[in-house]
Amino acid sequence: MSILIPILISSTPALIALTYISRRSLKLWLTALVGGGGWLIALLLRQPLLLLLMGLGNLYPYIASFLAGLFEEGFRLTLLRIKFIRELSRKGAVSLGLGWGFSEALNIYAIPVYFTSIMVGYNWVDLLPGAIERNSAVLLHVSLSILLSVNPNDIRLLIASILTHTLVNIVGILSLMMLRDVWLVEAIIALTVLSVYLSIMLTVAKSKHK
Repeated sequence: MSILIPILISSTPALIALTYISRRSLKLWLTALVGGGGWLIALLLRQPLLLLLMGLGNLYPYIASFLAGLFEEGFRLTLLRIKFIRELSRKGAVSLGLGWGFSEALNIYAIPVYFTSIMVGYNWVDLLPGAIERNSAVLLHVSLSILLSVNPNDIRLLIASILTHTLVNIVGILSLMMLRDVWLVEAIIALTVLSVYLSIMLTVAKSKHK
C-alpha cells in the first residue's frame, strides 16, 4: 500500500485546488473535465507525428517537446474560446489548467505506476521525484491557461505559450542529461515553472492596469 503515497502526492494537490476553486459551480467542474479531455485529445493528435519521427535519434526528445507545446497549447486555446469557459474568466482558466494537469498526472503517472507496481514492484521512495514533478506540470498548465485566457484571439500569446511549454520541457531534458541527482533535476524544473508562473501573473496584473 506504500505505493499509494507517491500516487497521492502526484494528484491530490491538483484535486484539492480544483475543489477549492470550483466548489459548487457545475460550470467550473465541467471546465475541468473539458481540460482533462483536452490533454488526452492533444496527446492522441500528435501521436502519428511522434511515431513518424522516432528515427531522429538525439533530436527526437526536443522535437517531441516542441510538438507537445504546439498541440497542447493550440488545443488549449481552442477550448478557452468556448463561450461558457470564456465567460468564467480567470477561474475558468484555472479550472481548465487544473483539469488538464490532473488528467496528465493520472494517465502518465498514477495509473501506470499503480498497475506496474502490482506486476513488478517498486520502491515507493524512488517514485517520489516523479510524483513531485507532476505538481510542477500542473502549475505550468494552470499558468499557460491563465496566459492564453487574457486574450484567446491574440496569436502572440499562443506563440509565447508554445515556446514556454517547449522550453520547460527542454530544461527538464537537459537537466536530466547533465545531472546525476534526480532531486536536483526536480528542483530545477520546479524553479523554472515557478518563474514562469510568477512572470505570467505579473504580466497579467500589468495588463489589467493599462
